[in-house]
Amino acid sequence: MNIVNYTQHPKKLAGETASMQKILLYLFVFTAFGQLSYVECATKVRNVDLHCKPNEVITNPKQDETNPKQGEGFGSQFQTIIASVVYAELHNKKYAYTPFLMMAHNYDKNSDFIAKKEQFINFIDHFETVDNLDRNKNYIVTSNVNYKAFFDANVVACANNHSLKMIKGIFRKNKNINNYFNNENLNIAIHIRRPNPHDNRIQGADTPDLIFLNIINRLREIYSSKKPLFHLHSQGNNENFKAFKTEDIVLHINESIEDTFLSMVLADVLVTGASSFSYTAGLLSEGTVYYIPFWHTPFPHWLSVEMLLNG
Repeated sequence: MNIVNYTQHPKKLAGETASMQKILLYLFVFTAFGQLSYVECATKVRNVDLHCKPNEVITNPKQDETNPKQGEGFGSQFQTIIASVVYAELHNKKYAYTPFLMMAHNYDKNSDFIAKKEQFINFIDHFETVDNLDRNKNYIVTSNVNYKAFFDANVVACANNHSLKMIKGIFRKNKNINNYFNNENLNIAIHIRRPNPHDNRIQGADTPDLIFLNIINRLREIYSSKKPLFHLHSQGNNENFKAFKTEDIVLHINESIEDTFLSMVLADVLVTGASSFSYTAGLLSEGTVYYIPFWHTPFPHWLSVEMLLNG
């Protein structure tokens, strides 16, 4: 069975043909004036580990790296933060953390929305921030690199990077992860991306329910001896998920970003959606990850959903 392949960016002009070996990667950077700029890098990703660094400026050996100020959702921003830390280490540079400035998907306009995300990723207590750098040392801190594009083009080096292992530990450090699921099952998290009030993008949110039902059935077969319990994470009306109401499926609809993301990270098995949210959870996962193709490159050890369904 074939599934929708989202290796084309949704903003790509209609009529263009995607190459099986190319992914269009965009960096969305909010400038100091609040404007959105785009940097595009088209790069081969199959069996090639390219050094793709669009718009990079390296002229000073003391130049350090930070993540750019952004305004997208949590998953996209955390993905960029992770990529920037890894980039800094691979280039023997100091990394300084730039805290969250603004973020999409604050549906209830909670005043502590950003503060909760800072506590959740746990970076401020473990990285020097840009504001606290010793200015007397003449640091030049930049975020001119398309960190996501670099990560995608050098995914093998990034997957085995010390900084990524460190981030996994930092993320888990301030959370009660022992017996998180509190059961004897094999816990399988599945992300079904659906349109939401802040993002009505169709690509990635239109994967049919039938695809996910087939994924669940295949995983039931593979893990039948381990008592699989499926945790389905999505947004919308509960009535739209009637097809998934079975004894071995727990619906997590419209739950908090923190609860949803942590469940995905800690699950024994994760099925990512065509979304930076679950993709980033996959980067931090220590479990088995099944990947639905979209415009960010999977880690080499992740498993293909297409192979799962066609196997």
